[in-house]
Amino acid sequence: MKHLRYLNLSRTKIIHLPENVCNLYNLQTLIVSGCHELIKLPESFSKLKNLQHFDMRGSFRLKKMPLGIGELKSLQTLFTDIGLAITELTKLQSLHGKVCIVGLSNVQNAMDARAVNLSRMRFSELELNWGSEFNSLRTETHEREVLNELKPHNNTLKKLEIVSYRGIEFPNWVGDPSFLRLTKVSIDDCEECTSLPRLGQLPSLRKLIIGWMSKVKVVGLEFLRTGLAFPSLEILRFSSMSGWEEWSTNSGAFPCLQEIRIEDCPNLVRVSLEALPSLRVVKLIKCDHGLLKSLVDAASSIAKLKIDDISGLTDELWRGVTGYLGAFEYVSIKRCNDIRYLWGSEAEASMVLMNLKMLDLRECKILVSLGEKEEDIINSGSNLTSFRILKVSDCNSLEHCSCPNSMEDLDIGSCDSITSVSFPTGGMQKLRLTIIECSSMESFPDHELPNLTSLTYLDIQKCTSTDASFPRGLWPLKLTCLEIGGLKKPISEWGPQNFPTSLVDLRLYGGPYDDIRSFGELLHLLPSSLTDFVIDGFEKLESVSSGLQHLTSLQRLIIQNCPKTTDLPENLLPLLLVLWIEGCPNLKERISRGGIYWPHVSLIPCLRIDRILPNEI
Repeated sequence: MKHLRYLNLSRTKIIHLPENVCNLYNLQTLIVSGCHELIKLPESFSKLKNLQHFDMRGSFRLKKMPLGIGELKSLQTLFTDIGLAITELTKLQSLHGKVCIVGLSNVQNAMDARAVNLSRMRFSELELNWGSEFNSLRTETHEREVLNELKPHNNTLKKLEIVSYRGIEFPNWVGDPSFLRLTKVSIDDCEECTSLPRLGQLPSLRKLIIGWMSKVKVVGLEFLRTGLAFPSLEILRFSSMSGWEEWSTNSGAFPCLQEIRIEDCPNLVRVSLEALPSLRVVKLIKCDHGLLKSLVDAASSIAKLKIDDISGLTDELWRGVTGYLGAFEYVSIKRCNDIRYLWGSEAEASMVLMNLKMLDLRECKILVSLGEKEEDIINSGSNLTSFRILKVSDCNSLEHCSCPNSMEDLDIGSCDSITSVSFPTGGMQKLRLTIIECSSMESFPDHELPNLTSLTYLDIQKCTSTDASFPRGLWPLKLTCLEIGGLKKPISEWGPQNFPTSLVDLRLYGGPYDDIRSFGELLHLLPSSLTDFVIDGFEKLESVSSGLQHLTSLQRLIIQNCPKTTDLPENLLPLLLVLWIEGCPNLKERISRGGIYWPHVSLIPCLRIDRILPNEI
């Protein structure tokens, strides 16, 4: 294959690249991107003298560049997540593409950086990384001079990342408007810097990420430059700025900003923001409640709000924010532990829910219910027509949940105090219902299930206090998928169930009271319409062959965490498209290569045993 010029091994499971690849002296393009198992490249890599394009992105187990890559003078494009030493770049004057330069803390003087002459190389992406080790004898002036000499070509650069720079301030080229094509800038772990570079006049900058700069206290006009600032910026992210106290913007700044994320900036309390007309997404994590209020005041078009661990956000302060929620479509509230109710009166709820489609509540410790007067909310009629999805998890003070008529997806999980769920009179038009690990759930409205005529998916698991009479045997006529188990009443005592013919997917989960040894005991539970069947967590189950023979439409069978199970229904195995066995050691031995079931299961198109494909066994 001496004439081979193009070799693409991307996304393969190759572990090492053989040495004889380097005998392909006419090779011009080599791609090993996304090779997650690749740990070694050839030691004679420098023999590929005609290599022009090398892509090794996403091969995360490779820890160093191939030996002698600096000798490849024909190399033009290099895409890598691994860093090059600055000395390796001096010979690669034709290089462009994506390049990471690491170990800049080892550069002895600015003249060494100047010798690389980055301004002659037409990079599209460049990372400058000083590394985690820092010589305390190096001065701020030295670091700034090194970075100043590493100015790249300004007509080609699209992405710039500066990591662990130890200077106090940035040289003027960082943020110079002459970088006309620069669309993304990331500045990370520059802990000695006391101010941000002036990036506001970069004409094409669309994404800006800044993090771990604890000595920056003020972000203001020195960040924006003069005139119209950040004319094209769409995404802005700040993180881990523990010293940041004040933020201000001028009129006309951020005209195109669509998304802002600020994380772990707890001391940012003095905020003065001008109008942000295009802002649609706000994500705040570990910040002060005043920042939330300022952002909502400045933007009238926010559609998606995610807040997590916002200090001091009480019921009263939250309701001060809700007056601006008319455009909101998605709200996520997590770990806000001073909120008991999201709203009070029907008028407040109607205003909040005017356009709201999804509400996601997690780990709010004292949240009792959505509203103080739930009856008003439930009966507020047409104002709730947009509200489709409600997800609540790990809210351990939540006692009750009522659903409006418009609800399509209700998901409640790990809420230890909730005792009941109710639906409005007349039933739901559409609903997907999930209730999992609610140990105090006593009243499940199963008598209302037949009235939920459009319910197609029901998942109720690990609710060990649920009324012992449930299930009563009546199910919605359009139910297609049922996941159920771990309830107060053992599955063996359920009795006949009037499952509709629409039910094709059944997933049974064993609970602490289930002592079933053979699925022959559950023959009355398994409709012949099933195409998908999951058996999970039956610790005493020994046999499944005697209860499944009539499931002649079955295509997918999954058996998990049934340690004593030893057999399978042989008559169904030729019909299966999927068979997954996990956590069943006795059954694993019989279906593995050489086992008694192997001649039958080896023909199944998708066979997995403990998440391993058969050709890997």
